[in-house]
Amino acid sequence: MDPVTDARALVEEMFPGALYAFVGGSVLTERRTSTSDLDVVVVLDGLAAPYRESLRWRGWPVEMFVHSETSLHAYFDKDFGRRRPSLARMCAEGAVLADRTGGRASDLQSALGERLAAGPGGLTPDQAERARYVLSDLLDDLAGVTDAGEQAFIRWEVVQEAARTALGVGRRWQGSGKWLLRELRAHDPELAGELLAAHDDPVRLAAVASGVLERAGGRLWEGYRAEGDPFHQPLRHVPAGRLSGDTAQSSGMRRLAAISGATAGSTRLWMGQTHVAPATRSSDHHHGASETAIYVVSGTPAFVFLEDAEEVRIEAGPGDYIYVPPYVPHREENPDPSQEAVVVIARSTQEAIVVNLPGLAG
Repeated sequence: MDPVTDARALVEEMFPGALYAFVGGSVLTERRTSTSDLDVVVVLDGLAAPYRESLRWRGWPVEMFVHSETSLHAYFDKDFGRRRPSLARMCAEGAVLADRTGGRASDLQSALGERLAAGPGGLTPDQAERARYVLSDLLDDLAGVTDAGEQAFIRWEVVQEAARTALGVGRRWQGSGKWLLRELRAHDPELAGELLAAHDDPVRLAAVASGVLERAGGRLWEGYRAEGDPFHQPLRHVPAGRLSGDTAQSSGMRRLAAISGATAGSTRLWMGQTHVAPATRSSDHHHGASETAIYVVSGTPAFVFLEDAEEVRIEAGPGDYIYVPPYVPHREENPDPSQEAVVVIARSTQEAIVVNLPGLAG
């Protein structure tokens, strides 16, 4: 059975209108086994909600990952943020099964390949100290444990934390399960072999893990302190005349930042004003992972989005509130030919994320 041929037939039958699709994973490599599945990523135009589905096709176990372009990039961002880019690897290193977009699939593979090759960057000082502390604490547990069952679990935790610490210090991507081992083998095959060989020998394992700790800066337990005092911060005052226009924008509207990382040092909140000129509309857009709350100050703005592939229009007035969930494509309109619409916006991210789109379908 050829995995690419069979995966392409699956997409043609189940998703004949797909924008593009990939098949990836171990099945395309020398690591393929008798139980390897087809990891198939399908991108559809206007999909209301992404989903994952397990099924069988021509004798293959199949894992389907079905997305819109908007949700696909949202999942990429999430995986890159946690240093585990599994979906990005499927697409970047997989085979293109279909592309009805004139080349966006291959362009995406190139962009993802560059991002994967660049790596996740180094650990922050706090992350590095935390990694050292966790592994040091586990080694103390391993030295003192007397219960055979507990020791077995601790040994496995030491193996995993040593691997994660080495990958973090080495500015490499992480993984879980078999992918943790694969990432470590790609980064440091000698260490991977040492950890596997020492897994059943607590003395030998402690020596290997201690070597990883030396790479990270040495053992850290006594004196470790995780700072965090959110209770004694100064208040910040942003006068009305000091709102900043240096923020993300969409055509047809003007945004002014009031509370942000730049203006007030916020870490999880953005707040500001949006002005929509008379008889105008914004471009279609979404706000990434941000939750958005909107309070209408003046005017009669309308908010437009898709539900079951049909446009829905919310007419609002002064005193009304609107909630926009993360990644939902929408636009703001001001049908009034003479009065500007002004709203106050609060978002759950430090800065105003605005992703402009070609349409509400994403």
